[in-house]
Amino acid sequence: MFSTKLSARSDEMRKPKRVAILMNLGRVYDRGVIRGIMRYVLSGHPWHLYVEEDPANKIPSFTAWSGDGLIVDLDDERISKAIPQFTGKLVGIGCLAPDILQKLDISTIKTDDQMIAEWAADHLVERGLEHFAYCGMRLFGLDQWNKVRCDSFRRRIIKHGYQCSVFTGRRHLLQYWGLMLEELMDWLVRLPKPMGLMTCNDSQGRYVLEACRQLDIRVPEDVAIIGVDNDELMCELAVPPLSSIAQSTEQIGFRAAELLDALMTNHQRRSVHITIPPACLVTRQSSDIVAVDDEVVSRAIKFIREHATELVGVAEVAHHVGVSRSTLEKHFKGLVGRTVHDEFQNRRLDIARRLLTCSNLPLQVIAERSGFRSAHYMSAVFRRELGYPPGKLRQQQTFGSECGMR
Repeated sequence: MFSTKLSARSDEMRKPKRVAILMNLGRVYDRGVIRGIMRYVLSGHPWHLYVEEDPANKIPSFTAWSGDGLIVDLDDERISKAIPQFTGKLVGIGCLAPDILQKLDISTIKTDDQMIAEWAADHLVERGLEHFAYCGMRLFGLDQWNKVRCDSFRRRIIKHGYQCSVFTGRRHLLQYWGLMLEELMDWLVRLPKPMGLMTCNDSQGRYVLEACRQLDIRVPEDVAIIGVDNDELMCELAVPPLSSIAQSTEQIGFRAAELLDALMTNHQRRSVHITIPPACLVTRQSSDIVAVDDEVVSRAIKFIREHATELVGVAEVAHHVGVSRSTLEKHFKGLVGRTVHDEFQNRRLDIARRLLTCSNLPLQVIAERSGFRSAHYMSAVFRRELGYPPGKLRQQQTFGSECGMR
């Protein structure tokens, strides 16, 4: 009797799981997540996958669906509201408010929106700018990603000693494009310039670029812009090409599938919440500027960007610019608000972060290629300046397509 039950259970475990993916195939973020799910399935997990082009319209049938598991987009309010009706195992993609998360009692995977915003803020501050803004949008889902990015960007800018203006708008982009653009233009024209601006995603970044074009606002000279998602087609078609932060979407999808599998096989019984760091920051023309009105500082920053990975320091910069070290430091500190050493360090951190997330090079090699003396010193700088070790970014090293690597 016992062996019969064990055999039946074993057959059930080997039976391919039926899993539905309720995500929007029309969005680059969702497609990246789905690619990650496929990687998990193709790595030896025989699932029958159901992917709908318009999943929200299928909600009534899925709530009564007898499949084994769901992976759902928490950014769609219709899907989020239907979650309690589903009796199978479920993993949500996105960031929910703590009170809602407690009511739903589901496992979730989300991107590190705070880190995304902090990367964007640091990137714009390093351009030498002193005025900053965040351009968000009205959202109707339960996902808190826009709020977290906005709040985190403002906090980071304030920590640098500056203020931040915020735009949300009263109109939904798809329904009131013309009115939304007017609101956006009214907001932009009143802001002090030159300015650094983060948009909540690449789509909003293109709307800001269009508003700047109609207002004859120069990008990046008057407004330096950075978006989120690194949608390569959208970013490269933008005029000028849009800088952007790539999310680790394939890593999110892979981990979501891995977690759902554990839930369906009872290897994971309690709800868990996983946060994945962003992949990399891709600088394009929209933020490629040194916004300082001082020839000494401008030439110094250009030299640092070109030679940060070499064994050079303040003395070499001063020699290149043609001034004494004390004069260089005085100009630099007065206009940029940080030392020449700090500028070298920020540039090297940027290079190291990209190599950590888009390669599988050993830490020592990354340290050398980034201009740090050793892996130990690089780790110390990461902890001191960013608040986390290099290993936090290393976890998604095998998923490089978000940064244009395959």
